[in-house]
Amino acid sequence: MLHVPKITKKLLAGKLLPLTILFVLTLISGHQAFAQENVEINGHDVGSWFANNWMYVVGGVILLLLIIILASRSSGKVRKTTTVVKDTYGNVKSVTTTEEK
Repeated sequence: MLHVPKITKKLLAGKLLPLTILFVLTLISGHQAFAQENVEINGHDVGSWFANNWMYVVGGVILLLLIIILASRSSGKVRKTTTVVKDTYGNVKSVTTTEEK
């Protein structure tokens, strides 16, 4: 029969499970942070994408193009206006419909 220590039984019972999960996640996240510290390609430091100004320019141009495209779609619609003129008794005298672009 396999001997299971008391601390392992407590872990399996769920009493220390949150602390164990926190401990393991802390170890893993520390390892990931260390792994991302230095990135070199062909002997040169890559740096961060925040340091590259051209990415901000490209992102701004794409955003501006999207705004222009979406704004131009809505201006191509035809707007209809209907005017109903009634007399004092509620009888319809005239109906006028106009279209605007």
